[in-house]
Amino acid sequence: MLKLISFIATLMVLTLLVLRADAAPIEARGLKKCYKKANLTFYWIPKQGDTDMLNNGKTVHLDGKKTKTLKSDSGKTIAKVSKYTYEKFQMEGTGLLENGIMVNLGSSNDKFEVINRKKNPYGMGSNENSLVPWVSVASNDIKRGTTLYVKQLDGLKLPDGKTHNGCVRVDDEGWSFNGCQLDFFILQFSAYKILDAKVPGHVTVEQKKCKILNYVTGSVKSWAELNHK
Repeated sequence: MLKLISFIATLMVLTLLVLRADAAPIEARGLKKCYKKANLTFYWIPKQGDTDMLNNGKTVHLDGKKTKTLKSDSGKTIAKVSKYTYEKFQMEGTGLLENGIMVNLGSSNDKFEVINRKKNPYGMGSNENSLVPWVSVASNDIKRGTTLYVKQLDGLKLPDGKTHNGCVRVDDEGWSFNGCQLDFFILQFSAYKILDAKVPGHVTVEQKKCKILNYVTGSVKSWAELNHK
């Protein structure tokens, strides 16, 4: 009888442990298996006056006749820009003007808001947190703030001359993709043209407490118009 009671008690404990494991959040269990070969894409900030690319792959220059108006939610004019500049700002949800003003989409697809550059020098993530060039990634199935190690980024020489250590952080969400994908924030279209040929489209991702490095140089700050007066 005592053996039976002991067996039943052991069985109940094991059942509780299984139930607790099933109830544990996804983050606590690690990444999905598909992250052993996850999709990696890039996103950046289109800048007025720069060369960029449309969704159809067409290369365009973001200048020309200023026929479109960036308006705030209240209807106030922020700036006049060219057609392609306006379309890229809409497509990426953000944009940088030559005078140093950065905008995000506002309450609708044709309204914009001015970003506080002192608080968010390189743009905002999905929770109004700051984005960091070559550190921030967007993900739709990994908890924000999670640090990740991407094997194929470790040792990668970046366009500004610094070498990446493979450590990135989830700072954003993406609207154009689902799960098992990371969208890597590389700041500039010029960086995309270099890195797209160096980094494979599928990468190995590991949830890991790793060291976030600073890859911003003086030339990057200059491009971002952070010294603009």
